[in-house]
Amino acid sequence: MKTQPLRQDKHCLNCGTDVPERYCTHCGQENTVQHETFGHLFKHFVADIFHYDSQFLVTLKNLLFRPGFLSREYMAGKRVRYVNPIKLYVFVSFVFFFGVFAIHSGHEETEGEEPVTAEQAMQAAFRGDTAIAGNEDLKKALAEDTSKLEKIQKVTSQFGGYTSVKSFDSAQAALPDSERLHGPSRLLFRRMAEIRHKYGNNYQEALVEVFKHNLPKLMFLLLPLFALFMKWIYDKKKWLYADHAIFAIHLHSFAFMVLLLGFLLEAIFHNDVFLSIVYWMIFIYLVLALSNNYKQSFRKSLAKGIFLLVAYAIAAGLVFLGSLVLIFSIFL
Repeated sequence: MKTQPLRQDKHCLNCGTDVPERYCTHCGQENTVQHETFGHLFKHFVADIFHYDSQFLVTLKNLLFRPGFLSREYMAGKRVRYVNPIKLYVFVSFVFFFGVFAIHSGHEETEGEEPVTAEQAMQAAFRGDTAIAGNEDLKKALAEDTSKLEKIQKVTSQFGGYTSVKSFDSAQAALPDSERLHGPSRLLFRRMAEIRHKYGNNYQEALVEVFKHNLPKLMFLLLPLFALFMKWIYDKKKWLYADHAIFAIHLHSFAFMVLLLGFLLEAIFHNDVFLSIVYWMIFIYLVLALSNNYKQSFRKSLAKGIFLLVAYAIAAGLVFLGSLVLIFSIFL
């Protein structure tokens, strides 16, 4: 295909820098005439598509089957042939969360009703769901556990009819001091009454939706924490925090991809074994990636991998707990 003719003016139209040949040495723009032919536009379109596809496939292949390789390549300055780590993470995380929520929604729609258990009865009472808490299935579920029955009746009587803060406070004031709720329990039930008053019977779904909406942000917060944990256990003179961050991005991208596959297989075959296999795959991948990227023995990498997973699990628990408290306290 015929190439687009060059401009006679040697000043770049984009940044004004002198252009000695076809491409600007400062910004990379091609110094061609402004009015492009349709053939030239189509040529650029096809070239960009195949270039990205090739780049993505090479990145994907190395990410899945060569633990630690992409991180080491990036640190060595070999970056053009692979997808940028941040772009890769954004794309993979979007596909992961979209896929998981879609699988979860489809599973809920096809799931049939099951008998109510004692644990579900307790949860129903905690939510103030008197329609569930008073049905015959619950009575059967609790028939052999009188302690739980007494507890659910007490909790239901304290909260079940309170659909506003005013009704809750009035009912509490009418009770003897020994039977009133105090401390965190009172604050919790009072807040639940407030949320229920504001959102009606859909408040639980609203809370879940808010949490789902913020879940990708929470995961993005955990990623730099993981890199920080890595900084603690590796030579600070040899490795920068940014190096660990790139490694963490590639690891999370791999984890999202295999987790999505695990969730999909679990939904199709209704078997938890697939997720168990995926969790072990992620751990093995982590150890191999640490060994390959940081060039340390398998034994050292195994010990550091265990430390990282334990620290990450604790951090994840604290972050998610904090997010629930925050969402609950400032629920819109």
